[in-house]
Amino acid sequence: MAYVGIISLYLACAGTILSIILGFRALKDKKEPLGILTHWASALSTLCITLSALSLVLALLTNDFNIAYVARHSARNLPLIYKISAFWAGQSGSLLLWLLIISFLSLVVQKNRKYQQNHLHIRLCIVINFVRLLFILLLLFVTPIFELLAERPFDGSGLNPMLQSLGMVIHPPVLFLGFSGFLIPFAFAVIGLWTNDTQATWLRHVGKWVLFAWLFLTMGIVTGGQWAYTELGWGGYWAWDPVENSSFFPWLTSTALLHILLLPNKHRLKRVWSYVLIVLTYTLTIFATFLTRSGVLDSVHAFAGGVLGQIFLAVLVVMAVFCFGLGWHKRQMLSMVPTESTLSNQGLSATGKTIVVGSVLLLMLFAGVLFGTMFPVITRVFTAREVVLDASFFNQLSVPLFLGTIFLMGMSPLLHKKASDIKILTKRLALPVLLALVAAVFTYLSTGHLAASVAFALAAFGFGTHLPVLLSPDSSRRWGGSLVHLGLLIIMVGITGSSIFVDDVLVSVEPGQEIVFGDYRLEYEGLTVRYGSERYTVGTTLAIVENGRCRGEITSEKTFWEGRDQPSTRVGILSTLKEDIYLNLAGWENTTAQLHLQRFALVSWIWAGSWVMYFGVLVALLGDMKLNVKGKQVKLWPRQMR
Repeated sequence: MAYVGIISLYLACAGTILSIILGFRALKDKKEPLGILTHWASALSTLCITLSALSLVLALLTNDFNIAYVARHSARNLPLIYKISAFWAGQSGSLLLWLLIISFLSLVVQKNRKYQQNHLHIRLCIVINFVRLLFILLLLFVTPIFELLAERPFDGSGLNPMLQSLGMVIHPPVLFLGFSGFLIPFAFAVIGLWTNDTQATWLRHVGKWVLFAWLFLTMGIVTGGQWAYTELGWGGYWAWDPVENSSFFPWLTSTALLHILLLPNKHRLKRVWSYVLIVLTYTLTIFATFLTRSGVLDSVHAFAGGVLGQIFLAVLVVMAVFCFGLGWHKRQMLSMVPTESTLSNQGLSATGKTIVVGSVLLLMLFAGVLFGTMFPVITRVFTAREVVLDASFFNQLSVPLFLGTIFLMGMSPLLHKKASDIKILTKRLALPVLLALVAAVFTYLSTGHLAASVAFALAAFGFGTHLPVLLSPDSSRRWGGSLVHLGLLIIMVGITGSSIFVDDVLVSVEPGQEIVFGDYRLEYEGLTVRYGSERYTVGTTLAIVENGRCRGEITSEKTFWEGRDQPSTRVGILSTLKEDIYLNLAGWENTTAQLHLQRFALVSWIWAGSWVMYFGVLVALLGDMKLNVKGKQVKLWPRQMR
């Protein structure tokens, strides 16, 4: 399998280089056959990359420990699903996965007829292939994935126990799908400026690609938070860790980009900021890779530092200098207003101004989080000592900016249609303001917490303003956007509740004792020990009783692995709509157990809100698509897009 994989990568490299050369010749000579050959060479490269990836999967499934990567990340007794996920458990495997996703997206671009005018598809193929060539060269010469061992071990080292979870099966692929998706808008934007597209036709193509990539980036961030919450045992889902923040950077800028793309085409602000945010978002995906692989910042998620991080830093610098230099060189073209526009001198509408202010708040948040994340590097360079900012800095920075953004988001449906009469505006505000007052008063009287009252009031206000749109949608894009906003409001309620309303106790108990924890009684019966090959597990199961009725059981375990210093933790979680009971077996002596019990309010709202957001994005993406049914075109969404 190793030889098949490595030969496939070399063939992929040759096919990619050939596709780039043929693409330039096709553009120069204006010959259609050369354009066809460009795509055939690129498709051949994709086929070879797919074959290389399948070779690695087959090597993992057949325990081919001749390959160093398989020996480091798999083992004979590893369950099937984790043998497959070992594909992206290591540094080179994750790069191969990323390359594979980019290659499949390139096929989608090549097959799209909308991109075949003015040789756009050839230019897109060239840009994408330059990026693919970088990954192929890295896999061949910097971090070889099919490196062979001098002596084949009988068994492999196995997959890190923390990665043996469904979260790590899902999280990396969807995150890389999000990162890869931003390459397509980046290619459109760079090509548009390079070819002097004065009408900015590239703007018509990027919207759905940005939304597609944003969907999977959001899903990647959420699934990463779920993995941290259920596997790491510290009770949280977000710790402002540098690698966590690195995926948050492009999310913030792409969210601002999605809203800037809603501005009218006649306004010059749209062109300039769309280009800047597209380039910034894609360069931030490279920056995230640099942080993950450079070792410049400490993180529990990072790979070991090495030359790969330095290469990504060099690529990042070259890309940023080229793209922003190109933007500066073409600044007059970027600031042009379409010639067909008769309203170019008019200012932005109230909705447009809201979009701009909200985008500015998101970019301020990005700048603040970037500063806080890189602060250890800044202090290391200028003061010769490293100062790390804790979570309190990020919380104090993000809370007011997020609340301001949520308020503007709540106002946006009210500004969609002009209210020329104060009575109309008052009527629109009546229900949202009433809901906000009820939520604020109820929260403050029941908890006495002012910050929670403000957050819940803003969430209720936003729900009230979006309710008419949700009940009477007039376009798929607007209804989908309202669903995304609703999901974000639900997530904000969950984050507020789980951050503020927390109980935390550490107790030592003997078998037969009960623990009173809030409204619950937890019955401890003792410890159980299980032995397996190369590991043993110590755990306990607690029955949870509320008001005399058994609500269920939660189990927490510690597993000790042969050859590993740290045990893996399985936490027990009883999740309800109101709160989560979180159990971690902290330690024991004989039959006495030390139990760390925590109670977090409204955590399930975060996961529920994320699904509402996913559905909203799918509505917006699929609403304008057409299906051919018996020779007729049928719209998936019956009303006209606005």
